[in-house]
Amino acid sequence: MIDLQEEYSHLLEEVRIGSIADHELQITEFFRIYSAVAAENGDTPDMEYCPILKEGQGGYRVDGYALDVLEGDSGESGDLYLAVCDYRQGEELPSIISRDIDRAVDGAERFFRAATSRKFLDSLEEASPAYQLAVLIQQYNARIRRLRVILLTNGHLRVRKSVFETRDIDGVTMHINVLDLERYSRISSTGGEPVEVDFDEDFDGAIECLPASVGTDSYQSYLFAIPGSVLAKVFAAFGNRLLEQNVRTYLQAKTGVNKGILRTIADEPGMFFAYNNGITATASFVQTRRLANGALAISHIKDFQIVNGGQTTASLLYARDGLGRNLNHVYVQVKLSVVEENQLADVVPRISEYANTQNKVSLADLASNSPVQIRIERFSKEVSVPQKAGELHSSKWFYERARGQYKNLFSYKTPSERKKLELMYPKTRLVTKTDLAKFELSFEGRPHHVSEGAQKCFSRYTTSVLTKLGDGSSLSETWFRRAMAKALLFTDLDEAVQKSAWYQADRGYKAQIVTYTIAACADGFRSEGQQVDLDRIWREQSVPGPMLSWMLVEAQRVADILKAPPDNVRNISEFAKRDFCWEQHVKGKVGVPSDAILQFGISQENYGDETRQGNREAARNLEVDFDVALFGLVPRANEIIVKARQSGVASPKNMSALTKIATGRLNLSKGEKTALKYLLERLEIEC
Repeated sequence: MIDLQEEYSHLLEEVRIGSIADHELQITEFFRIYSAVAAENGDTPDMEYCPILKEGQGGYRVDGYALDVLEGDSGESGDLYLAVCDYRQGEELPSIISRDIDRAVDGAERFFRAATSRKFLDSLEEASPAYQLAVLIQQYNARIRRLRVILLTNGHLRVRKSVFETRDIDGVTMHINVLDLERYSRISSTGGEPVEVDFDEDFDGAIECLPASVGTDSYQSYLFAIPGSVLAKVFAAFGNRLLEQNVRTYLQAKTGVNKGILRTIADEPGMFFAYNNGITATASFVQTRRLANGALAISHIKDFQIVNGGQTTASLLYARDGLGRNLNHVYVQVKLSVVEENQLADVVPRISEYANTQNKVSLADLASNSPVQIRIERFSKEVSVPQKAGELHSSKWFYERARGQYKNLFSYKTPSERKKLELMYPKTRLVTKTDLAKFELSFEGRPHHVSEGAQKCFSRYTTSVLTKLGDGSSLSETWFRRAMAKALLFTDLDEAVQKSAWYQADRGYKAQIVTYTIAACADGFRSEGQQVDLDRIWREQSVPGPMLSWMLVEAQRVADILKAPPDNVRNISEFAKRDFCWEQHVKGKVGVPSDAILQFGISQENYGDETRQGNREAARNLEVDFDVALFGLVPRANEIIVKARQSGVASPKNMSALTKIATGRLNLSKGEKTALKYLLERLEIEC
């Protein structure tokens, strides 16, 4: 049970400390913390901080925004997200009631209405956040079909609703969402929040169903046909939270709606059920009841996830909102698998992966429990930071591959135990998986991708970098140390920019300035046949002063470029997301090192030699690990032989290796070890 008063006090302290460290207002730090949680939970895309406030009669307030539309001239509809902060600082936990929600939503609506007016735009200063957002709204006004207002508050919501009433704003549907302290605490501790769909209460009544299989004691399945209008409503209400376990979530930015689906809806809606494959979904619990005609119907679903059919679902919503199609005659077939809650994390990824076999990217590559992610986390636990002179204790970097791991590290610990852990894993050395993606892609010369936000950046990093690493066996301590050196360089530059006089005089867009500066300087070293000496930064656990000073000067030049976007992209944040911002405006023009600065580099040849040496050490360590693991297989060898024969996947080399192990002989050849590793993976046996 969450102690909300305690959580409230802890959050106030976290915001206060963060604001002092970053030299920011507390409301700015609060937005940063809450918007990250909202994006990871699927409530919103990554949001830009954009403080807009007009008090008095007809006033409005917006603290952040995100525009979720496909790039290019596809003409497809999209969503505009507006965030409004309600941050309280009293000693007692405040309550949030309907009046507070209405006040926040009304203010956001007034700004949206005003922003569509040319007269309003002309009344604003071009450098103001209000102008930056208003010009974006006018640019995409014809494609915005849904306005999603999210209230971010550290109060406790007393209105228990999962779905709020929608509003119509001149043809744009406005949805309302609230992220209060209770939801924030739950998400930040567990990494997610279950989607609960109440058909009786919110979506036109229970759905008639057919029990398809009782399966085992821990598994059931149902088949049913859901009206297209209802499925569109559910997706409109919950958005990407429905798809968070689905590999397609990561591909949405690259794929438009399915033209075949739209054609069927327009020309033959009654045949949609026959032509479409439907959706595969999972849940942890369903509530059923009997209808008046005696038929069984599903009235409530907990942990509802669409693991295959995201394209179908998104296309229905686009047909309704973007094209104005009537979905009354459209029905979608659904196979719903109900799995016990404690097995969701294990079973749902498998269902998703097997249901999406046509995708080259497997869910395991994207999940936080992939072999690569686990291996990076293992390095963080094993590799100690070099101690500086005078330090009395050693410390380590903490790699958080799943949200809540760092926070949970300190849960249920005594004060003395917490103190020891804080010395071992200081918060200044915490790196999340999205942080790592940001650091790595910046050094790769992809600041425009980093500027897209944490979630999209992580998606690109995963699909373009981590998938190439396979099971992570090629990762080495050298790779890990250099990754953490990149973290040091990034955070030190971020802090230096924050404190600089030029940034204090014209604040904003620090995240974009830092990633572009890192990319430009790393590219500058490479253009001279060198790499930044990350090994030195790791050894010293700091960036050499002269190099940091040089990068700070380059950062000011980057800021000047970013804050003067071309006329065709007048919004600075959108400018930073475009590849031509990097290729044409920054690359080669900023970050060219002098001879004095090149002393902080290392030749690419020597850098590569160190990398290869690290890879060889990693391979040897893995070989030793597997040799040790073979001892644990001895008592299970005969059982594995039977399972291998039954599965029909064992080769003669597999059986030879298993027979040796069964008799206690562990001197396997290299070929036998390799074959055995693959067999154990196919049989899903850990060793």
